[in-house]
Amino acid sequence: MKGREWLWMVSAAFWLAGSLFAADEQPPDWVKQAAAQKVAGYPAKVTTAVLFQEEAVTVDVDGRRVMRERKAVKILQPGGGQGLAGARYYNSKSGRIRDVQGWLIPPNGKPTTYAKNRVADVSPNREDTYDEYRMKVLECGNVPPGSVFAWEITEEEKSIFTQSTNFFQGNEPVLDSRFVLTVPAGWEVKGTVFNREGKLEPQVAGNTYTWELRDLGWLEREDYSPPMQLRAPWLAVTYFPPNDNRAGLQQLKDWRAVSQWVSQFVDPAAEVTPAVRKKAEELTANKASEMGKIRAIAAFAQQTKYVEIALNLTKGGGYTPRSADATLATNWGDCKDKATLMRALLKAVGIESYVTVIYSGHRGFVRPEWASPKQFNHAILAVRVSEAIDQATVFDAPGIGRLMMFDPTDAFTPVGDLPIDEQGSYALVLAGQKGALLKMPLLPVATNRMETSVEGTLNEDGQLQSKLSRVYYGQSGALPRAIQKLRGDEELKRRYERMFSRRIGEVSLGQFEPKNQPLENQFQLRMDLTSVRFAQSMQGRLLIVRPGMIASAAEYGFSSNKRSSPIELDASLRKDTVRIKMPAGFKLDELPRPARLETRFGTLEAKWAVENGEVRFDQTLEVKATTAAASEFGEVEDFFSRVNGALATPVVLARQ
Repeated sequence: MKGREWLWMVSAAFWLAGSLFAADEQPPDWVKQAAAQKVAGYPAKVTTAVLFQEEAVTVDVDGRRVMRERKAVKILQPGGGQGLAGARYYNSKSGRIRDVQGWLIPPNGKPTTYAKNRVADVSPNREDTYDEYRMKVLECGNVPPGSVFAWEITEEEKSIFTQSTNFFQGNEPVLDSRFVLTVPAGWEVKGTVFNREGKLEPQVAGNTYTWELRDLGWLEREDYSPPMQLRAPWLAVTYFPPNDNRAGLQQLKDWRAVSQWVSQFVDPAAEVTPAVRKKAEELTANKASEMGKIRAIAAFAQQTKYVEIALNLTKGGGYTPRSADATLATNWGDCKDKATLMRALLKAVGIESYVTVIYSGHRGFVRPEWASPKQFNHAILAVRVSEAIDQATVFDAPGIGRLMMFDPTDAFTPVGDLPIDEQGSYALVLAGQKGALLKMPLLPVATNRMETSVEGTLNEDGQLQSKLSRVYYGQSGALPRAIQKLRGDEELKRRYERMFSRRIGEVSLGQFEPKNQPLENQFQLRMDLTSVRFAQSMQGRLLIVRPGMIASAAEYGFSSNKRSSPIELDASLRKDTVRIKMPAGFKLDELPRPARLETRFGTLEAKWAVENGEVRFDQTLEVKATTAAASEFGEVEDFFSRVNGALATPVVLARQ
């Protein structure tokens, strides 16, 4: 199911329609039993607690599923009911919501039932999205603390999937959480619970399987913590019908079977039509080399307008792309359409490739233990290349060939690179029976480094006039590249002015020259920077200069000194050289000693010198890709505190 960001898309006019509650209806026993439970004390920031939640799925022999969702939530703080809703997506082509019911038990007074006209049927689609989903929504409204809001939603659907997932909690505490599955006789069921120590076996009664967890604590959302999908316990379950099942349901028992099944929806769309062949020949007319042809076709696929499309969900599970011919004709499509278009264009010039499905958002999301197409939300391309292609994203895939990975949807990442959250992620190469779940290349940190050089002149009042040159390599340049393309040079300049002003006070930028270099996978930046009070003057006799403050910094700051969740650090490498000419009549009075830090979270080497009338600062800062335990928070915080301390270390100049 989709994220919760759409749960509040109900118009104000809807709230004014009809009465709030139905007359003379009482909550069912399961709601009363849930409401009777005692809730432990939680911090004030915990606004709700789930008393009971259950997803019950009943599957019949032809794959039709009836899904009943029950949930009861207690409001703990004022305003806790705002934004709280019973909501469920459904496929408008293959399913429907049969019923939505809701109840409110106030802390004092009579329990009531929400009126049927309080249920809204809305489209959750964004402007750039077209799919077959709709959503039923019943919002809680503004209710006093101590109230219990409960709902029951029943959905039925004819689905191709014989798989389900269930999150036992979000970040809120949960007293009792269940997933109940009932299948026809003779079906096999396998389930795995992730993000939980120890194995959770289901309770089995006939053909019904129940997984249950109790007393799940609050999961606080904290700075740089892993997403909830990697923290909250969740169930992945597959139910296997017999081979000769009359509905033709697939037995997705391994990744090869998933590849073979999805390939049948993906492959036909990459047909090379006369229009596709003509376009491919136009794009590559002046490109003699293999890499030249790939780059030309990739650039064309990248410029194709992105519009999210999820159709044919009943048969293709949302994996069926539009034909390459159609995407070419309209110049729009979603990720699978753009990958398919590029695949067809490459095929037209004799280069083979495979659509590859991946999870965009976090490299740790896909679990190899569970062979399922439901784990992916994005499509990229694996291009078969010769030994002549030497790029960091090339690797040997057993049984498939030498592959170079590329994301045609990412308009800011050139051929030979991958978006940072896709690097090191598991992805399924859709190559029919040869298909496999493979780990994507994880590029060395040096390929994503940032190098800065500053040359400046300081006057006796502490004003700095400087020229700053910075080169972003690889994915370190993704953000400025995107800002330049989407907002323009002036917006990019304003953002750098704000960034430097926060660090070193009032700043103005003169000449500003950003330059994207896609063939070198670099983003270059040159600017004239003036800082009015870069150095602190002490009675006209001393100047306190902190050259490290104009260098790059590790942007990790923590809003709390306590921690309950792990800390995720992304790999980065920054090299800086700062040279500042001293004002006439001043000499060195105090020079810091070199700083060296080496921890499992990162390393820092910093040194200061005065030579030829210049203050010089050199820094190499590397942050390592690490997930630190909550118990290590003090060490992580100390590392970054010492890094920032080194940047702020002063050089003292004295008037002669």
